[in-house]
Amino acid sequence: MSEYQAAPRTVVEACFDPQGTASLAYVYDLAAAAGLADQPVRLAIRRLEAAGVLRQEGRGRKGRLLLTDAGRLRSDTDVRLVRLAYAQDAGLAPWDGLWRLHTFSVPEQRRPERDALRTALTRLGAAPLAPGAYLSPHDLLAELVGETSESTVGSYLVTAEATRLTGPGFTDPASVAERLWPAADTLAAYRPLAEALAAEPVGTDHGSTALVASALGLADAFSRALEHDPLLPPELRPAPWPPARLRHAFRERWAAIRRQAPDLSLFRSFDPPGAEKA
Repeated sequence: MSEYQAAPRTVVEACFDPQGTASLAYVYDLAAAAGLADQPVRLAIRRLEAAGVLRQEGRGRKGRLLLTDAGRLRSDTDVRLVRLAYAQDAGLAPWDGLWRLHTFSVPEQRRPERDALRTALTRLGAAPLAPGAYLSPHDLLAELVGETSESTVGSYLVTAEATRLTGPGFTDPASVAERLWPAADTLAAYRPLAEALAAEPVGTDHGSTALVASALGLADAFSRALEHDPLLPPELRPAPWPPARLRHAFRERWAAIRRQAPDLSLFRSFDPPGAEKA
């Protein structure tokens, strides 16, 4: 079993094919290979179903999981965020120098829509400036529509752009970034990935079970790091920026794992851009 054990949710999400379907037999087999019992996997499935990410058809190993429209949109957003990270690392997505302010005031009777906006803005890396006001260096409008709805965004969200932002404790872009998105928090989120990458790679002589467990642990560490990374443009971070180096190392390790088992579907689920060519 891998030292860096994947979370049950990661195992479930790794099992979906390009059509958004996952066999429960495959889910439980993959979980077993990663050293997970059935019960926490079932709990993860119920939580994802309650969150509207997937639905289950049938029971036991003969059943299957289907991504909902919301689950597909979330998956598409995840892919875009990964691509943004690697584009920024490669210098292909320079910052345009604009700060985006997103504000909203939603009546109490529409509280679910208010909560959805807050959740979406936080997930997309925006930072709160004040109640109902969030800041980002990225244009998040399209992602916010996908994460909430066109109706919610059109009814309640007000956006503005600015080239200059000052406030208590920050007077320039770098200090704004450090005040609202402290570098230490992001670096801490990447520590498990650094530890996973520092572990000895699993060779083919260890068998497919060990390879799957190692790959899932690595994918889980990568996913968790990105979940806590606001993906600020490199212009707003100190150079060199350790997460960029770790993402590069992950891409190389992932490509090496794929060469050992190119037909295993879970690897395609976590491919960063260019992994198949690295």
